[in-house]
Amino acid sequence: MLHKRTLGPYLQPLKREDTPELEETYENLIQFLGFVPNTELTMARMPRSTKALIDFVISIYGNSEVGQPLLMLCGLLASSSAGCMYCSTHNANAANDLGVPPEKVAAVWEFETHPIFSERERAALNLALKVCQTPSGVEEADFERMAAHFNEAETTEILMAMSHFGIFNRFNDSIAVAAEPIPLAYSKKTLPADHWQAGAHDL
Repeated sequence: MLHKRTLGPYLQPLKREDTPELEETYENLIQFLGFVPNTELTMARMPRSTKALIDFVISIYGNSEVGQPLLMLCGLLASSSAGCMYCSTHNANAANDLGVPPEKVAAVWEFETHPIFSERERAALNLALKVCQTPSGVEEADFERMAAHFNEAETTEILMAMSHFGIFNRFNDSIAVAAEPIPLAYSKKTLPADHWQAGAHDL
């Protein structure tokens, strides 16, 4: 749901040099995303928790059996369903970096009917959409649909990957973390305005 709020961030990110104990984590983020997000620079006030959280995320996405491009599309849709435009921005840009065509990124909200998506992708995106709803919209039929295309380990991977947004969506949306220039520019160019607006996360 799109909503209007005053421009953020309501809690400023730290400077990278303020937390030298997180330098390895920052380097991992640069390898993974190409930059250090403002989220982690804000979370850095709790360095041990920040490191543990990023290690968890990279352990999923960095060893994906499902495939990173599909996980990023799932993350875009899941974060959008939770109302977090910041995470939607990051997932859209990451999908682009992984070679997902812009027209596919832009069409993710029409995954059930758009011909660019396979039945395998539709099953995963359907699950992702429902995981981040409150309360969860996932039902037995969704697992049956997944079973036609994914084994149980892959289904678990998608569930875990989407569930970590329970932290990131709430953190980023609550603080109105400012979106970084590169993912922000890509999202403004690519994502349909009726599903995505930078809102309080704009620079």
